[in-house]
Amino acid sequence: MRALYFPTVEETYRFFQEEHQEHSHAAVLFSSASQVQELSKHVPADTVLCSTAGEYTCQGYKDGAVTGFIYEKSGVEIIEIDHPPILSSIRLKQAYRKVKDNENAFMLLLCDGLGGMEESIMNTFYFMDPGFKIIGGSAGDNLQFKETYLYIGKRRVLNLALFFNCPSRTALVKENIYVRTGTTLLVTGADALNRVVTSFNNQPAAEEYARVLGVAEKELPQHFMNHPLGKAYEDDIFIASPMKVNPDKSITFYSELMSNTFVHVLKPTNPIQTVRNTVKNVPFKPSFVLSINCILRSLMFLQEGYWNEFDSELLQLCKNVTGFVSYGEQYYQKHANQTMVMLLAE
Repeated sequence: MRALYFPTVEETYRFFQEEHQEHSHAAVLFSSASQVQELSKHVPADTVLCSTAGEYTCQGYKDGAVTGFIYEKSGVEIIEIDHPPILSSIRLKQAYRKVKDNENAFMLLLCDGLGGMEESIMNTFYFMDPGFKIIGGSAGDNLQFKETYLYIGKRRVLNLALFFNCPSRTALVKENIYVRTGTTLLVTGADALNRVVTSFNNQPAAEEYARVLGVAEKELPQHFMNHPLGKAYEDDIFIASPMKVNPDKSITFYSELMSNTFVHVLKPTNPIQTVRNTVKNVPFKPSFVLSINCILRSLMFLQEGYWNEFDSELLQLCKNVTGFVSYGEQYYQKHANQTMVMLLAE
């Protein structure tokens, strides 16, 4: 796999018209919503397009570029995921069976970033081995929160999966820049399908969340970025980011929280030291990296001026890198927020 980076749409067109002549290869491209719509009119029919909230390139974080990668078509199958996702289960099973015995195989899952269907899609993968590698991101629209876009060529789709029967060694890496504070909340009332929590510890959700943070209830949304909630799974934490406080003091999240479960109140750590540790502890030196960063991480990096330092550290790992800023991340069969997930290929 080879990373692509084009500062403009015009340069992208030129690549497909003049350089990308090999019918044995296809591409996945990430760019802004408007540029993805424009690209869909001109790219080859097997090109996958995904709208973003920022792009990650061989030069680091960008906003408004076109990035992505090309791959050999012979080892990849693209599956459109319908609504509801269960309608696609037969095709997903068939594609999975072809690659399931290859320990290097993986799925790239791209979802509608505003549909709220990520958990439903992941539940459709009940037939997959829990250790089968799934990396994914939810499409963005540059913080407009109106409409995200996924295409296979000129055809717009809601969600899609690419199964890669990769011959070289692969690994998935997940990075959190948040740790537990030691405080937990019990979810005592929730509408999981709509990602709304009505109560923590049998108290109105916003009231109790503000109380454990020691802040005024009216100021609670200002603390969401630094103090999201974490769902414990074995020895790992999957972040659930709060979106908004509702008039009835319930809170809408970017991922599901279930009633009668404990969640951890989190706090940020130093992101530069964290990425140094991430790079240091990867299982092998990759020749290709796909990096997907959450929009809330990106906003924090922009506000605090971290992107340049972060780029410097990550690009030491590999120069052949691509990715995008997403509205949610998928790692194996879990959906998360405020996270970076990476695919490494040797």
